[in-house]
Order: sequence, then structure tokens, then C-alpha cells
Amino acid sequence: MRVTARKYNPGFLSDDDLVASFCVRTDEFDSMIEVLRQTSGNSNTHQIVIGPRGSGKTSLLLRVAAEVRRDDRLSQRFFPVVFAEESYEVSTAGEFWLECVSRLAEQAPRGLDHPDLRRSFEELRQFRDDRTLGDRCLGVLQDFADREGKRLVLIVENLNMLFRDIADRDAAGWRLRQTLQNEFRILMLASATSRFDEIDDPGRALYDLFRVLTLRPLTTEDCATLWQAVTGQHRAPQTIRALRILTGGSPRLLTIVARFGTELSFRELMADLLDLVDDHTEYFKSHLDALPAQERRVYLALADLWKPATAREIADRARLETSKCSAQLARLTERGAVEVTGGSARRKLYYVTERLYNIYYLMRRSRGPSPLIEALVRFMEGYYSPDELKKFGVRIAREASGFDGETLEVYRIAFEKLVQLPSLEAHREELLSQAPAGLADHIDDLSPASPRSLAARELFGKARALEKAGRLEDAVGAWDEFVRRFGVTAVEADLELVALAMIHKGSALATLQCLDEALATLDEVVQCFGSNESEALRTTVALALHRKGAALLDSRRFDDALATWDDLIRRFAMTQDESLRGEVVRAFVGKGVVLMVLDRPEEALAACDEALRRSGRGDVFPGPEFLAMAMNTRGAALARSERLEEAVTAWSQVVERFGGTETPQFVDDVAEALAHKAIALVRLNQLEAALAVTDEAVPLFGLCDAGSKLDEVAEALVKKGWELLTLDRAEEAQEVWAEVQRRFEGSNSPGVWNALRFALLGKATVELRRGHTDAAIAGASRVLGQGGAGLPEIEWLAHRIRAQAWLRKGDAGACTSDVNKFLEILPELRSMPKDALDWLSSMAVALGLEKMRDLIQASPSADLLLPLTTALEMELGVEFRVAKEVEEVARDIQRDLAERIRKKPREIGAQAVDLVSDPR
Repeated sequence: MRVTARKYNPGFLSDDDLVASFCVRTDEFDSMIEVLRQTSGNSNTHQIVIGPRGSGKTSLLLRVAAEVRRDDRLSQRFFPVVFAEESYEVSTAGEFWLECVSRLAEQAPRGLDHPDLRRSFEELRQFRDDRTLGDRCLGVLQDFADREGKRLVLIVENLNMLFRDIADRDAAGWRLRQTLQNEFRILMLASATSRFDEIDDPGRALYDLFRVLTLRPLTTEDCATLWQAVTGQHRAPQTIRALRILTGGSPRLLTIVARFGTELSFRELMADLLDLVDDHTEYFKSHLDALPAQERRVYLALADLWKPATAREIADRARLETSKCSAQLARLTERGAVEVTGGSARRKLYYVTERLYNIYYLMRRSRGPSPLIEALVRFMEGYYSPDELKKFGVRIAREASGFDGETLEVYRIAFEKLVQLPSLEAHREELLSQAPAGLADHIDDLSPASPRSLAARELFGKARALEKAGRLEDAVGAWDEFVRRFGVTAVEADLELVALAMIHKGSALATLQCLDEALATLDEVVQCFGSNESEALRTTVALALHRKGAALLDSRRFDDALATWDDLIRRFAMTQDESLRGEVVRAFVGKGVVLMVLDRPEEALAACDEALRRSGRGDVFPGPEFLAMAMNTRGAALARSERLEEAVTAWSQVVERFGGTETPQFVDDVAEALAHKAIALVRLNQLEAALAVTDEAVPLFGLCDAGSKLDEVAEALVKKGWELLTLDRAEEAQEVWAEVQRRFEGSNSPGVWNALRFALLGKATVELRRGHTDAAIAGASRVLGQGGAGLPEIEWLAHRIRAQAWLRKGDAGACTSDVNKFLEILPELRSMPKDALDWLSSMAVALGLEKMRDLIQASPSADLLLPLTTALEMELGVEFRVAKEVEEVARDIQRDLAERIRKKPREIGAQAVDLVSDPR
């Protein structure tokens, strides 16, 4: 079903039309509505949606407003007040609230039972003092909210632009923050074209005030959904992917493009594209006219370049100094007109956000047919599938036979540019064979007999040499030159080199941390060659997808990596080609790794099992390192699913398969398997077996890079000792810690050393429980004497043990000193230990309530422990003033204190000792 679509203003839609047409950004919508549903009490969660022009901010906010009006429960609690997309009349804080009254007057119900808000608005306009104006307007809003029994939901567009233009923005910001934080009757849902200082700078008023939702470009699936909603038609997946690239995943641009024609002659096609541009000239031109002169100059230079460009390249085209150009680019980025698409901190790459504008610009500035036709062909490449492009090529060849002169020249240029598209490589010979005389005279260099092949291989070798030498930036330049020179060819072998060059470029860019640029390059390989049936080119497409998945995994974009490997599997899972089968296995292995990171162990196990099943059929496996990775990941998935015995078996198989090799990669894999196996055996309470596996693993860690796994083994054994101590099995705990010391004390790993220190503190705790205070003090002091112990958690526990030992010895001064240290370290811990308050309460009874209060208030933990100091003051009968919530917690602590005070001092000391438990 087709739905109503407007050019670019969803504000013209009725609620019913808006709901019917809203088919993407649904996750963000559900999230915002859920937050509204959970809003209660005297506080609100304000939200801001951030995304460039055309990304769907207005539609999303208006859809939320429509839902508030339509939903019975929400409409009983909230009343939406929708601002205009551009609030040009707002230049002060007071005028912001005046605009709110104006919008409320337009949107509130009218009648005898409701006040005349229009009259109120006219009266308020007479106030000249801005603070008075703001206060009076706020009063009108509060009165309306009270009368209706609803909270006002302010829908404010382009908050970043509003704050840029507002007078005395700092003061206005703080006044707005005070209102939004303290006035529960007013809630704000805002939008912005980009992040801005007021919400990002900790020193600014709006910092951390909003829940931020960032609108990313639409996914391919979202583009397909929107396309079908607007046109009522289904498009092939590869065409949707091309449309996503053409429109940058912008909902607005995709909706515009959806109006474009399909079954047209070349002349009609050109006329249709001109009509499309004419129809939206107002949109494009208003966007351009709104830019200041210098920003417009830089923007047009970037549009003229077409491709992602550096500040220097744009400055050269704009004939500006690079520093001035960079400043204008920063402003354009803030507006959302330009985006940073890749590069590095020192070499950013910029691109026009609304990609269709490039085509508009080429067509508007063209002199002669060539630029106009170039724009048309670029559009066609993004809009049509390869089969549809082939039909157009045949149509152009057929139509051209009836023309001569200037018209034939137009067709010749179009045909030449069309057949040079990489996506038409498979159809090139057929198209050339149908070209009439005069149409293909200038494209003889596409012949398979071209002598360029030798030069191509020479340049390819040069680029590879630069890559191997570690000169990656130079290599990227060489790959760029290769693609520029040889990207249009009919020689399959050369095309394969072009695809490989693009893959190498993408991999190099990923290594240089230019992720967006790397992904764009690898996506281009898939777009250009994804429909090619050549065995070699299909393999390069699979390789590009695999490299993309690996780059996304390294960048912790796990969902995107998973989608990429799923795409590879979908394309090639049924192939009979051995090299492609290997790529599919690699994809299943990568998928398993990502699923483990996403904590989906059952799915990870299935992926690894499928990889191992496919590799066992006799196909060419893409390197035994992937087999080892699949087997290790399978063990991890079993362990995560609490199938520990099966996991132990899986890791034993890794050791059996790869244990005899001296290759560093496999030594690392075997060490990892042994480490995980030892940890699993510890969890199975098979300590002797775990220690035996540890003995087998330790010698390997000096030969590989898996040192962190050794840390995990040591930590698991130490933790097991603490668990035994908790079960009053002190002798067994001591034995485990002694074994840890014997096996690991020669290690240089910081992680192992921290585990050893926890083991020493465990032994000190045992001595303390046995009443051996001197031994406990010596053990804790030994840890503290080892250079600060490395972790706050270690120092904290050591001072705690020593304080308790001094208390048992009757040395209150030494005990107080360690308590002081304890309080200094407490804020540095990642989280408040569960028993910290209990322990401090016991120590307060032992040392004196007033003394403990003074110690806490003089320490860095004063704010953290405010409920405890308040409880101490309550028990002391001292006046206190704290928030009600703090007082309620303090009352509970006071009751516990009173109970402790009734106990005998010796019982308090014993209780303090018992509070030492597993710190980890």
C-alpha cells in the first residue's frame, strides 16, 4: 500500500497520515514512548534526537506527539506543544517561553471552559523585561498544566540552532536548565542537526540534561521498508543498497528519489531527472541560500569535488586558506550539511550529507552536455539494478540509430559513460556489439587486447611493496592511482586486480583507523562486482565482505560485523566453488566470535559447529588458524552456556590437534585452550586437574602473546581460595593459595601479580581469623610494601585487614590510621563494596561514633558516606540537615548502629573480622 508523502515537511500531515506513513525509526519511537510511559513523580527525562537534515527528526518527534494525542493513557497525562521547525522569533530566554505560549494557544482546546490563551499571549507580548516575560509565560503554562492535570511536552526542533542565535546563551541555558530540572509539569523533546557545546561541554548549562538518541543513516532493510511504503513497489536488495549509497540513507532523499520514473526512454529519463531536480529546486536552493557566503563557497567546492575530500583539497577548490576552510567545514558539520565520513584526526574526509545535492549541483552548473550526462549516469548507477542498466544501454543503442549531429553526441557521451560502469562489466561486450556506427568510436581501449594489463600489474606490485613495507598512507595513494587508471576495463584479469586493489586499500585504511573510508571502499567492491558471475570476482566480493566484517569487529561495531558476515553467508552459502566455500567457513567463524561478544552463546555454538561441519567435508579450509579459532570459540560458547564438561572436552581437542606445533599462532591457540580448560576445571571443583593443566600451560606463555589468559587462570584459582574460605574451609584455601604462589611467583605479568597479592591477603585473613594478629599485620604490610599494590581494591582490602588486626591488638591509633587510608581509597573503587557500610559501622562502635564521623567528614569519602555520617549524628543526638531520601537511608543505618552498640566490645571486634570476605 502506498502512503501519503510530502516533499520534505511532515508537519503538513494529519495524525492519521503521519501514523500511516511512519515505517522507519520505529525502534527510536518505541524507546521515546517507553520513557514517557515510565515518567512519574517530580522528575522528567528530557530527550533530544540528533541527526542531519532529512534524517527523520521531525517525523519522529511528530509521531511521538501524535501517539501522545491518540493513546488513552498518555493523553490523560501529557499535552504536546509542537513548536515550528524553525523558531525564528526566539532570540532570548523570555521569548522562548513566549513562543511556547503562542504554540499552546494555537493547539489547546477552546471553549467556555478554557481560558483565552490568545488574549494572554497578546498581553504577554507587551512585557519588555525578559526575565519578567519568562516568569509570566511560565506561569501561564503552569496554570494550564494544573487545570488540565497534564504535563506539557514541548516539541522543540533545531535546539542547537536556537541556542546559537539566542542572546546571552549561557544565562538563558542555566535558566532553562533550572526550569526543566525543577518544574515537573514541563518536559522537553528536542532535536538538533548535530551535537553542540551546550550538551557536550561539562561547563555548559544543558550538559547531561538530555537523554540523547542519535539517528544513524537508514539500514538497507529500512530503505527497503520506506521504499515499499512510498511507492508500493519491491526493489531488489542490490538496488536498495545502491539507493542507500545514493541518498546516504536519508529518509527525506529516499522519498524524493522514489518519485523517479523507471520504464523510460533515454530522452524521457533525462527529462524526468530534470523534472525531479526542478520539483525540488526550492528545497535545494533554500538549503543553499541559508548558508553564509563563506560557508556556501566551501559547500559548493565540496559538492563540485563529488568524492570525500580533505580540508586541503576543498580549500584548493574554493581558493581559500586551509585554516579558514577548516573553520567553515566545522560550521557546516555543526549544521549537519556536511559530515565527516572517514580519515583520521589529522586527515579528516568531508562529504556533502545530502548526496543527491551533488547531482543537483552538477546539473545546475553544467555548460554543455557532458556534466549533465555525467550527473544522469551517476544517478542511474545508484538508482537502477545492473539488469535495468543493461536495458537502458540497449535502449540508448537502439534510439541512437535514428539521430545524428548534436543529439547523437549526447547519446554517444551517455553510452560511453554507461558501458564504463563496473557494474555493467558482465554485459559490456553485448552492449558494444549492439552499438551503431558512431556510438562506440571512442571506447576502443575497452578491448581485451589492451596493452594496459602489463602496466596494471606493475603498478599493483608497487602498491603491494609499499603495503608490505608498512608505508600504508603511500600504499593508499598507490591503490587510488591504480583504480583511477584501470578501473574501467573489459579484461577480467584486470578487473580482478581492480577489485583486489580496492580491498587492499580498504584494509590499509582500516589499519590507519580511517574506518568510515575503509568501509566505503569495501562496500564499493561489493556494489561494483556483487552481481558479476565470474568465479574470481565472486571470490573478491567475499573477501571484501570478510575484511569489512573483521574491520567492524576490531572497531567494536559488533551488530554491523554480524550483519556483514550474514550477508556473505547469504550470498555464497550454496556455492560449489572451493575458494568461496572457504570464505563461507571464515564467515561462520567470525560470526561465532561476534555472537560470543554479544553474549549469545547458543547461536555462537551453532555458528562454530556449522564452520567445523563444513570444514570437515573435505573442502579447502581457509587456513588452520581459523579451525583453531572455531574450536576455541566453540569451547567458550559451551562454557558460557554452563556446559562445562563439554567445554573441557572441546579445549582438549584443540590441544590434541595443535599441541605439537611450534608455530607462534598455534602456540597461542593451545595456550588459550589450556587456560580456559584450567578455569573450567576450577569451576567444576576439580582443583588437582586444574593445577595439572596449569602446569602444562605455564611454559607456553613465554612463547606466545596470550599472557592475559595466564592472568585469568591465576585469578580463577585465587577466587576459588576465597570461595573455600567463605565455606570455612580455611586449610584448603591456604593450600590453593600456596599452589598459586609456587606456580606463578616468577611471572612478570601485572595481572598475575595482582592475583598473587589477593592470595597473600587471603592468607592474612586466615591468620586474623585464627587470632594471629601479628602474622595478619605482616601479611597485609607485605602487600602494601610492594609498590602500592597496583589496584585500589588491593590497597583497600590490605588496610581493612590491618585495621582489624590493630583493633584486636588494642592499638586504636594504628587502627585509626588504616581506617583513614581505607576512607581515602574508597572513592577510587569501581563500586561500593556491599559490606563496606557494615564494616565501617562496626569500626565506628569500636573506635567511637563521634571519632568515626569526624574521620569520614574529613576524608574524600564524605559525600559517598553521607547516609552513614547522618546516622552517626542521629545516634549522637546532633542536629543534621540532609535530603529526605538520605534521611530515610540514615534511619535504617541508625537502627543497625543501635543494635551494634548493645553488643559487647569483644563481639564487635569479632564481627569486624568476619566481615572480611571475597573482595572480588
